[in-house]
Amino acid sequence: MTPPDALSSRLATLAFLVASLGPSLGCSDSSAEDGSAGETVGDGDGDPTTGDGDPSGDGDGDPATGDGDGDGDPSGDGDNDGDGDGDGDGDGDGDGDGDGDPAMPSLCEDVELPPRPGAELLVSPAGPGEVELDGQTTTLRAVVSSANEGDTIVLADGTYTLAEAGPNNYTGVYITTPNITIRSESGDPSAVILDSGYLKHGGQSALVTVAAPGVVIADLTVQRSIFHLIHFWPDGDDALVHNVHLIDGGQQFIKASSGDGVIDGVEISCSSFVMTDAGRENVWGYGAQNSNTRCYTGGIDTHDSTNWHIHDSYFEGIYCDTETPHPAHGQQDGGMTYTGGLAEHAIHMWDSEAGSGHLIERNRIVNCARGISIGFVSEVHGSRILNNTVYSEHAGSGEHDVGISVERAIDTLVAHNTVYFSHPEAYGSGIEYRWGNTANLTLHGNLTNRMIRARDGANAELVDNLGEADDAGAWFVAPAEGDLHLSDCAGPGQAAAHAEVSVDIDGDPRQDPTTRGADVCP
Repeated sequence: MTPPDALSSRLATLAFLVASLGPSLGCSDSSAEDGSAGETVGDGDGDPTTGDGDPSGDGDGDPATGDGDGDGDPSGDGDNDGDGDGDGDGDGDGDGDGDGDPAMPSLCEDVELPPRPGAELLVSPAGPGEVELDGQTTTLRAVVSSANEGDTIVLADGTYTLAEAGPNNYTGVYITTPNITIRSESGDPSAVILDSGYLKHGGQSALVTVAAPGVVIADLTVQRSIFHLIHFWPDGDDALVHNVHLIDGGQQFIKASSGDGVIDGVEISCSSFVMTDAGRENVWGYGAQNSNTRCYTGGIDTHDSTNWHIHDSYFEGIYCDTETPHPAHGQQDGGMTYTGGLAEHAIHMWDSEAGSGHLIERNRIVNCARGISIGFVSEVHGSRILNNTVYSEHAGSGEHDVGISVERAIDTLVAHNTVYFSHPEAYGSGIEYRWGNTANLTLHGNLTNRMIRARDGANAELVDNLGEADDAGAWFVAPAEGDLHLSDCAGPGQAAAHAEVSVDIDGDPRQDPTTRGADVCP
């Protein structure tokens, strides 16, 4: 087991990552201008009539329910039965910035940005909504639009803002040129900030829209969007989002919804997803205008996607509260507000095709409404959920729910995850699996102080799991801070080694037998 240190020292890992990755980084970006994208509304979906490609106005292709998640569930919780079954300060002090713990060696140094043979365009911030390139004042959108395939757009330190869009206009960063990279010059994500400022950038558009393959976004911060922070559309395959700080998304921080086709092979690595108290006041609400408006934010949310790899990332504070009024439909000036509601998961993969699968590993989730989910209304094939930790200090409620949920999972492995809820009235299940069409599901070596529960006719092979571990709080280094590394190696007990789980959350090798949960003991 890696020697435990306090979470207050996690900031050192960011310096380590910058030192190991930063010198080799190169990037470039390209995007079509408003007219060249073949649309007049300019929201990036090629739909000139509705503005978002969806008659309900939520952009997810679900015209019937209008709840913005495409699940066809009018109750808004995604499970058709109505039950839905952190503090996210994002201030760079090491407790919400995804920088890791220096006592937690990660595999982030193995992530390499692809080389780019094209030009390197050095951009610096200018006035509001403007940048400077080669001594000329322009916009970041224009720079991205003029780049060629294989170029790298390098952002000098500073804050980059985007103009608010007028009618039939789009001011967000819209990438339609393949194989470009956008990255910071310094390699320090906290030093380069793309700030939407909760402005409207046209239709229901994200701050950054990716609609071309092979795009890389690295080493920067994206924050404060009414809608998504990064939105993947058709052809956004084989992208890499690496060492990016995502802060305060009004809707899901990263969204993939192709509408027609599949978004395949996206990698999200070594990044952080943090909702601050200020951001929670601006969370999008979705539903009827006068009732049943619900919280509609979340971490990563994918539809029509296959073979995503989400690893070594940090999620904190992604939930809605019952005290702060939120602007319904993301419009601060609309006069309608709502409170409460169950946010989407930190990581939610709605579906995948047979012969494909998602890999979700070594992520840390702290005080989010829900942790990790695959499925809900569609089958998910071949996925792996490995070596993740999920912690919550909140009571179970309409705002806080299950740690890991696996629904309609085919050929799926959930192994060596740790879920710990510290509140005495926390949600009753740490891990749930659901529905009778779940098949060939294995739960192996997981550790939680709550139930591991089958629901709605689901079956699974259960091997060496430990649930309802009432003493688990005493086994961890600093559970109140979300550090679920083990200080007591004997408590969790052992599990047989699984051939697909050769390391733990830190990349430390596992022996046979090995320790239950995400952290391995010697």
